[in-house]
Amino acid sequence: MRTQSAFVSELAQVENLSFDPKRVRIDWTDGHRSVYDALWLRDNCPADRDPRTGQRLVDIADLPEDPSIGAVSHNSETAVLITWSGEAKSTWFPLAWLRDHCYCGAHQSPNQRPPVLWHTGCPDPFLWMAYEEVTSSQQARAQWLRALAGHGIALLRGVPRQDGQVHEVARLIGFVRETNYGRSFDVPPLSTRPHTGSPYLDPVPALQLLHCVQSGEEAGEILLTDGFAVAAQLRTQDPPAFDVLSRLLVSFIFRDDCFDLRAERPLLELHPSGELAAIHYNSRAIAPLCVPSEELAGFYRAYRAFSRLLHSREFEFRVPFTGGDLVAFNNRRVLHGRTEFPASGSRWLQGCYVDSDGLRSHLAILERKRAVPA
Repeated sequence: MRTQSAFVSELAQVENLSFDPKRVRIDWTDGHRSVYDALWLRDNCPADRDPRTGQRLVDIADLPEDPSIGAVSHNSETAVLITWSGEAKSTWFPLAWLRDHCYCGAHQSPNQRPPVLWHTGCPDPFLWMAYEEVTSSQQARAQWLRALAGHGIALLRGVPRQDGQVHEVARLIGFVRETNYGRSFDVPPLSTRPHTGSPYLDPVPALQLLHCVQSGEEAGEILLTDGFAVAAQLRTQDPPAFDVLSRLLVSFIFRDDCFDLRAERPLLELHPSGELAAIHYNSRAIAPLCVPSEELAGFYRAYRAFSRLLHSREFEFRVPFTGGDLVAFNNRRVLHGRTEFPASGSRWLQGCYVDSDGLRSHLAILERKRAVPA
């Protein structure tokens, strides 16, 4: 197997190259055609970017408003040379880079991988790995991080049962997000129904880690639900309900002697493309509704329909969770809850939040090094 970059590089062979003053066309040997506009090419000249960070060194106001291509050639199937009309400038574009940045819409960057949805009818969707393996092997770590990125969840066994160890695991992913609960928090040994955490924060914490530092003789269970899978089913079987929950804003609140937190967002948050971006479901934190009276009945009907799906046997997993276990999950997608541990034992769960940019960055670095195939 191979990384995305290696795969793209193998595809980056030119069958035919043509141009006019306003665009370059490349027919690739795999049958794909890419068209690059002159303005886009002029804006993305590699020579105008920092070679270390890839960040741009010029502003759009510094560029010609209507750049024109004078000549195009390619060199030994590795790069394209563009000479610009009216400028004393020529630019080399690596073919692999051009193919990787084709903007026709048929390609997907590693950060845009579609989520892998799961429900109880699927084969076991959860990746359990040994802590020692993930900390000692880049290949194993990439596998674990890829599960977290794609399925929204990944689990570890054998994590040292020490106070603060959750931060050591967090470093494998990215940056700890400090909130009103601090850099880490202890979870009360009470049962809760599946929910997303801290929807009253802005932004909502992206990833959550829960480490079972201590448990009694009998293991408890964590409850896990793929909110994206539930929302996808709601969208299919009840489009009006999906529309209401993605359109109307609700308030989430948290108040104590030190904090007064509030944020407004829909239960189903969408990307501009219409795809799901996040689930915000926390019945404890939802404030009294403030929606137009003519929408109130429809909202409650949709809210109840979504809740019933979330708590149905079709979607809710019960996973044994004992000392040394750790779960990391996408807090904007996966709903989590827990059963109450037996009274005869004691339980200590410690958690923290982690930002998602660290996950994307760490995984991209590992794949760039070709530590493991994508």
